[in-house]
Amino acid sequence: MVNNRTKISNITPWLFILPSLLIIGIFLLYPLTNSIYLSLTNYNFVYSDKPEFIGFENFENFFSDSYFMVALKNTFYYTLVFFPLLILFSFLLALLLNSKIKGVGLFQSAILLPIVVPLSLAGVMFTWILTENFGILNHLLGNILRLPQLTHFWLGEKETALNSLVAVGLWKYVGFSVILFLCGLKSIPSDIYEAAKVDGANPFQRLIYITIPNLRGSFLLVGIWSIIQAIKVYDQVVVMTKGGPGNSTMVLYLYAWKNAFEYFDMGYAQAIALFTGALAFIISVSFNIILKPERK
Repeated sequence: MVNNRTKISNITPWLFILPSLLIIGIFLLYPLTNSIYLSLTNYNFVYSDKPEFIGFENFENFFSDSYFMVALKNTFYYTLVFFPLLILFSFLLALLLNSKIKGVGLFQSAILLPIVVPLSLAGVMFTWILTENFGILNHLLGNILRLPQLTHFWLGEKETALNSLVAVGLWKYVGFSVILFLCGLKSIPSDIYEAAKVDGANPFQRLIYITIPNLRGSFLLVGIWSIIQAIKVYDQVVVMTKGGPGNSTMVLYLYAWKNAFEYFDMGYAQAIALFTGALAFIISVSFNIILKPERK
């Protein structure tokens, strides 16, 4: 009887986690395993009967594919601009929202509103805003502020198209990052600030020596999250520029999609997608190692 009860008690926890294991296996492990296999094959799913195993040839082709190198460069550029700007803006806005300035509640609603807007819808909205002839931004610069030299074909010029996509990404994601920083600010005991005031620390010193060190975990979380969002950028590129003008806004995930559903080269597309995911993982882990909070 005791042995039976022991067996039942050992099986019971597995019965509770079995549904989660099934979901993970069906929707995560199987697709990932299949993607890894396809990345090692030459498979045109329109004309080929079955995948042809070619080993790591798809990955070796990266170095001779000029379009891939352009997509990689654009992805890196987007990440290097988006990542620090998102951290800076969201941190400064979190400090503002955490203050006791009158009317900050209305400002808070304006910052957090983009969270509920789908990125595809935001892309359509900003496409109209950035249009050359009747866009709101050019109308504001040229007709209201009388600065026609600042007007551009924002999404049609190579010099401004990718930066415009960065701006849309910042508008969309800054609200969520502000929430993460606000949670960190609320967790800092007020007694520390009071003690610092008594010791004669000015606001800048309290920011440098109290606020920022205590937000190390928040900086880590926002940093990793922003890196992942930047490397997997796709939605606003498809909606706003489709990789143009030329290939000036072609990014890795869009290039993977084009290989899969325009060129029907599923093996090469899977190799690009796996490379992009591995790139996001490696950079995130490196950032975590650099900024990981010290254990007390």
